[in-house]
Amino acid sequence: MNELTKNITNFVQSLNLITFNFGQFSISLYSILQVSFYLFVIYVLTHYFNNLLKKYLLARLITEKGVRYIIANLISYSLGIFVLIIILQATGINLSSLALIGGTLGFGIGLGLQDLTRNFVSGMTLLAEQKIKIGDFIKFDNIEGYVREISPRAVVVRLKNGSSVIMPSSMIIEKKVTNYYYDTKVVRLTLPLGVAYGSDPVLVTETLLLSAYSQSAILHEPRAQVIFTNFSISALNLELWVWIKTVDIGMKTEILSALRFAVEYNFRVNQIIISFPQRVDVWLRNPDTGVNSSSSPSQSSMRAGQEEISLKPAPDPLDSVRLPTTVSIRKVLQSINYFQGLNDLEIRQLIEIGRLKNIRAGEILFRENDPGDAMYIIISGEVEVYIEKLEKVLANLGVGSFFGELAMMLGTPRTASVRALQNSLLFAIKHPHFEHLLQTNVQFRETIINALSEHQEELRQRKQELADKGLLTEAEEDPNIVNWMRKRLQMIFGF
Repeated sequence: MNELTKNITNFVQSLNLITFNFGQFSISLYSILQVSFYLFVIYVLTHYFNNLLKKYLLARLITEKGVRYIIANLISYSLGIFVLIIILQATGINLSSLALIGGTLGFGIGLGLQDLTRNFVSGMTLLAEQKIKIGDFIKFDNIEGYVREISPRAVVVRLKNGSSVIMPSSMIIEKKVTNYYYDTKVVRLTLPLGVAYGSDPVLVTETLLLSAYSQSAILHEPRAQVIFTNFSISALNLELWVWIKTVDIGMKTEILSALRFAVEYNFRVNQIIISFPQRVDVWLRNPDTGVNSSSSPSQSSMRAGQEEISLKPAPDPLDSVRLPTTVSIRKVLQSINYFQGLNDLEIRQLIEIGRLKNIRAGEILFRENDPGDAMYIIISGEVEVYIEKLEKVLANLGVGSFFGELAMMLGTPRTASVRALQNSLLFAIKHPHFEHLLQTNVQFRETIINALSEHQEELRQRKQELADKGLLTEAEEDPNIVNWMRKRLQMIFGF
């Protein structure tokens, strides 16, 4: 043992004899090795303590992963540096010599590790500013995915195919990044499409909106919109705008795919033709064969010289599938007395502000004396109108029926209760959306007022109901029923 100790001592002394001079300072090889060992031990302990802080100690206090990462790094690295300084001073190593060596080496290493330094600073900036957080769905160049890790050096993004992309932090800082989760709860998806010239814009709007609201992932608020973008050579160019929750943005491709399937199916049902490039049919006039431009398009073939040219009419895209037409919301709206004077543009606006509502069999839609906050059109199913106290059924309403329009416009309470006899799908026009339409469209407002004024007897009944229930205010009182109706609308809808 003494011999081994003596050999180790001699070895250490030999290492101490090997020195490196830096100006007035010198340091031995033994001190360099000693410092390297301490650095390795402190790095291992610091890394372990860092993980302990992030996963256990701070996890109970801070929910945000990025914030935990920053705090854990600051605490663990600061503690590591502090322990290293204490150990170096305790062992008698000249810190001034190490400072000079560190400065010299740092200058050289810094030149070679500029990218690493830039990525480190960028990563710490991302963690501090929290513009991008773990769990966010981002788009960077052609990359879309969820942020799974943010470190001082790199950002890890998990793609939908299960693989991960590791990007330098500096790229995220220096280039444009779309963060779908930043300061928002909903995001808009756009579905561009074109329909053939001659298509009915109102029917197209109705079909697109019903297709949109048939998808469970698509929100009813904000409302879906059909935007007419342009006239092209062969199509009316449209865009369907729909909104989804940001948590569903990772399913964007699947949602748009399901929406396209729904639109294509409903277009076939309503015989709306999706535009396609136009083809030019050329007819050849050949006196020798007796075929000229006035020949019937049904002519299957003709001969020009020795060459036979087959002429077949373009296939009708509707011949393959002709499905029964569903209930037309436009026709139902135009059958309502108060909306009969609306033109197609105004009917389209009514359809666009509507929403779909599902109710299960036995579910009560509203009860007597509830606020008249919406009108409904039955798309499928059947509902029952009844007086609850008298246990009396007034009517059963089926597909294409409507109810509640006057209560919504005049703000009167419901006069009966309604419940579903079977699972039903309703098209609802709610008070806030109808109010917005009246406030922003003067022509529409005047059309509604004129339509209401033609039903003075029903207005008197509604006015009397309000008076009997003590809901008639002095400000709206007027012996002229039309003037009362106008005041009532102004009070309810604020125009």
